[in-house]
Amino acid sequence: MEEIITERSGSILRVQLNRPMRRNAMTSAMYVTLADVFNRAAEDEQTRVVLWHGAGESFCAGNDVEIF
Repeated sequence: MEEIITERSGSILRVQLNRPMRRNAMTSAMYVTLADVFNRAAEDEQTRVVLWHGAGESFCAGNDVEIF
């Protein structure tokens, strides 16, 4: 399962944290991926809105303490 899912619809880029079983707690790999996604969005003149959300009931529980 991908931890971060991106989907474009016109000028909107949807970015979903996809670890609902861990309340979307962040891993170091997720930070690297998000930095890349947001940097590319900033450089893309077609992107006007970035919708950043979490799968399941939580947006993000912070860092995954079992990994950090």
